[in-house]
Amino acid sequence: MGKNFIAMQDLIPTKNDTPYKRILAIGDVHASFEKLISLWEKISVTDEDLVIFLGDYFEGGNKNFKTLNWLMEKNLKENIKMLLGNMDEMFIGYFASLRASTLEEAMLITQIQDFIKNLPLYYKIKIDGRDYIFCHAGINPNKPLEQQDKDELIWEQETFYKDYNGDAVIIVGHKSPRKIWQYFLPQFSELDTLQPVRIPHKNILLLDTRAKDLNGYLSCVDILTGEFWQN
Repeated sequence: MGKNFIAMQDLIPTKNDTPYKRILAIGDVHASFEKLISLWEKISVTDEDLVIFLGDYFEGGNKNFKTLNWLMEKNLKENIKMLLGNMDEMFIGYFASLRASTLEEAMLITQIQDFIKNLPLYYKIKIDGRDYIFCHAGINPNKPLEQQDKDELIWEQETFYKDYNGDAVIIVGHKSPRKIWQYFLPQFSELDTLQPVRIPHKNILLLDTRAKDLNGYLSCVDILTGEFWQN
C-alpha cells in the first residue's frame, strides 16, 4: 500500500460527505486475472465501499472468459460500477464471431456481449462540493459531460491531456503515465512511473499501470485518502 501519490494532496476532499467509507478506482485490467484476484484480496472490499473499474477488461490470450465471468458476478452488486473501455468495445465484434460448441458456451458469449453493451461510459459523484468524474480515457474539455460521445470518453487523448483545466477531478485509465509523458507531455518526461499519478498542474489522475505487461501492475486508489494498492 502506498500513500499520497504524486501531488494528489490538494485533490483529496477535506471531508467525506458520501455514504461510502472508501471510493476505490481500479485501472485497466486487460484480462490479468491473477493480478486482479491478488489486488482484490489486498483491498478487502466491503459493502461500505464504492468501487469503480475504469474499463479495458479484455486482452489477447485465453483468460478473457475467466476474467469476465468474475467481473460480471461482481457487477451485480450495487456498490460496484464497471465502465466501458475502448478494448471492451472492440471485443464486441470478436465475441460475435465466435462459434459456440455447446449451449453453455453460447449463453456465456451472449451474456458477455450484453454485459459490454450495457456498460456505462462514465460515473460522476460529488464529494465535499466538488465533482469527481471517472471514465476510461478522458473527456473533451470543450463539451459538457452529458454531451460527450462514446469515442471521446473511451478514446480521448491529446486534447484532454493538454487542454483540460477544469476544477472537477477526472480519474482515467487508457494510457500509462510513461506513454503520456513521452507522446503528449514531454516536458514531464522525468516522471516515468508505474504508479498512479496526477498529471502535473492538472486535476487528472492516471491509473493505467500496464497490468498486461509482465512487469506491470494493476492499481487501485482510494479517492478519499490518496492511498493506493498494487498487486
